[in-house]
Amino acid sequence: MRKLAANYLVSDTGEFLKNGMAIAQEDGCIVEYIDTKGDLEEVEQLIFHNGLLMAACKYTKINTTQTISAPDNSFRLLVHESISGITELSIQQFIDLGKQLQLQFPQMKVPAIMNEISEVLLAEGGFIKKTIPGIYLLTGVNLVELLFTPRSRLKKIL
Repeated sequence: MRKLAANYLVSDTGEFLKNGMAIAQEDGCIVEYIDTKGDLEEVEQLIFHNGLLMAACKYTKINTTQTISAPDNSFRLLVHESISGITELSIQQFIDLGKQLQLQFPQMKVPAIMNEISEVLLAEGGFIKKTIPGIYLLTGVNLVELLFTPRSRLKKIL
């Protein structure tokens, strides 16, 4: 088992945990998320990463006949346009979409962007989310204001 922590951790439910911890198997499957409530203490064999830690996942379209009504706001409309014709979305594509949307909506913070994209995919786009083995670190994020930057990069760490 590996113990990992980062400035922020995205749980399997999409919750952002400040200084959160994850316990993972050697194959990268997270078996437990620990919300430290922002107060991370030293733990034996804990590896801390600067950035945003998240489990690998992919979104797969299961309902290809679903008709989408016109979204009521421009954020949702841009997400729908971006996923048009796509049947699978990797974590890298998900983050790339988030970075693109940050340019259009500079006031939105990373948690809101990621949760809103996920909601559109799951509730309106006919996608399901599947967690797969692997852990990624999103670096180059403005961690004070929680904004994507041009330097934001996704790196596989396990």
